[in-house]
Amino acid sequence: MKRTSLVLAATVAAGLLSAGTASASDWTMSYLPLPSGGGGTARVNATNGTGGYAGTYDGRLITWAGGTFEDHGIPAGYTSVEAVDETASGSVLGNAVSYLNGSRYPDKHAFAFENGDFRFLGKVPGYYNTQALGTNDRGDVVGTVFNDIRYGSTAAFWPSGDREHPVLLDVPPLLSPVDIDQDGTILLNEQFGGTWLWKDGVLRQLVLPDGLRESRGIAIRNGKVLASTQLGDRLWTAFDTSVEVPDNMNTMALNGSGLVTGWISPRTPTVWSPGGPVTTLPSPGNAYGIVVGDNGEIAGTLESSGGGNTPVVWRRG
Repeated sequence: MKRTSLVLAATVAAGLLSAGTASASDWTMSYLPLPSGGGGTARVNATNGTGGYAGTYDGRLITWAGGTFEDHGIPAGYTSVEAVDETASGSVLGNAVSYLNGSRYPDKHAFAFENGDFRFLGKVPGYYNTQALGTNDRGDVVGTVFNDIRYGSTAAFWPSGDREHPVLLDVPPLLSPVDIDQDGTILLNEQFGGTWLWKDGVLRQLVLPDGLRESRGIAIRNGKVLASTQLGDRLWTAFDTSVEVPDNMNTMALNGSGLVTGWISPRTPTVWSPGGPVTTLPSPGNAYGIVVGDNGEIAGTLESSGGGNTPVVWRRG
């Protein structure tokens, strides 16, 4: 494993503002360090909520903490990994990816990276592939199982106490899981329909405002749900209560207090809290927030003119 110090840091001016959007003069941006010699494809995908991050670089699993990184590589027998989520204790949820016999369609095996090891999650009998989509701090995992992704997948759940024996979720086949909350509530999207919550075998649909028929759930945290609709993104504070995210902000993630990150056109990184304005984050170019920790830090991507991406972090003060 390679470890290096964080040597790049910058505070940069905010980009152009949309109408009604505030400038974030009290935020700074810094760069997350990366291994040398790679091809430049990097992305931060997850946070432990207290300043630790996980992502990928050239298909390898990377974690960041305390201004340094660790390159964990790729499990033997696979071609790349996807970082999906991270618990408060630093367990990184992801998927190992391979392409067998020249297929264009990936095979996947879900894992939790813990204590320096890739620990693969158990498979459901009759299904060859497992795909992790979200975890909570107690270690429950939600995802899907499938054989050939072209023919669909089935929702599955790995309980924290026994991730060797996943169970299929008893939900209609048109519901696909997205994320899981701290209390085990699972967020699901209906094909060509709305967004649903599953808890202890009970399904409830998020109530949409009049005139809306479809929504796509993005994330759930502490009972709050972020979802997109035809008329813009919204934040639900209860299954029947929601508010519009202003300024046509495209949202990516939220934390436990309801802080939301994402971007406004044309790729200006932003942050928003209910009741306040959308605030732009400083960036020297096109960028967007991807994850937001419970400590209020935001990690995301700075896009380069050459087509590569650089992972960055925004901090207040």
